[in-house]
Amino acid sequence: MSRLCVKTYDQLVHKSSMPAVSVRLAFLTDYHNGSPALADEILLRLSQISPDMICIGGDMLVGKPDTSTAPALEFVKRVSASYPVVYAYGNHEYRMCLYPETYGDAGQRYEEALLRMPLTLLRNSSDSFAVKELSFSFTGLEIPAVNYKKWKKIPFSADDVQHLVGKPNKENIQVLLAHNPVYSDVYLDWGADIILCGHMHGGIVRLFGRPVIGTDGRFFPRYGYGRIDRADASVYVSAGLGEHTIPIRLFNPREIVVVNVTNEI
Repeated sequence: MSRLCVKTYDQLVHKSSMPAVSVRLAFLTDYHNGSPALADEILLRLSQISPDMICIGGDMLVGKPDTSTAPALEFVKRVSASYPVVYAYGNHEYRMCLYPETYGDAGQRYEEALLRMPLTLLRNSSDSFAVKELSFSFTGLEIPAVNYKKWKKIPFSADDVQHLVGKPNKENIQVLLAHNPVYSDVYLDWGADIILCGHMHGGIVRLFGRPVIGTDGRFFPRYGYGRIDRADASVYVSAGLGEHTIPIRLFNPREIVVVNVTNEI
């Protein structure tokens, strides 16, 4: 099993209506039905990090017919029992709901199980609440299935994002959970302060810190891993917690992303 690391970033925001407070977000994505040992290690690391909020960015399971969702549900249950959680779907959860002719009622049953947990599920929706005196709006974006097409980038715009989830909340700290980082420029155009992505598994292999191949089949993906800044907004692309089908990670450990958000006034 690849070692698990914690990648920590600092993010300044500027909201004059809020106090000078810091909030710690932990971002978990691409667990892909990890092992019980991996779940134990993640929970141990989280206890050491002491996050104020957990953001789950999707692909907790492996979206294949007749593949159990139990490992993903057990992991999310353990996390949500200890921390406030917002959860947005990735392409694996999304396609189970989108194609019942292939997956039967597995997607529906998975969602019903999540809704019984003490978490906020965001499916092209938003929720706003205070975390340690800072007002956040969390939005979970599910882009169309065609925009996950390999080898080809299908057009997608900020207007398309707005059609799916509405306008960003400029009064609050707007966090967008958008699984596929290929459209990071679009998410920034939409107007989020903090954008959390996964999907690329860190580029599978990283050389000199650069991701080598994306899950879309492209080499050296521009938004395959790390932090991308524009003005006061940032995109964070996690290497993820697991893998599937091609279980390879070279110079690319599994990771928990931590974003320390500080309001500077």
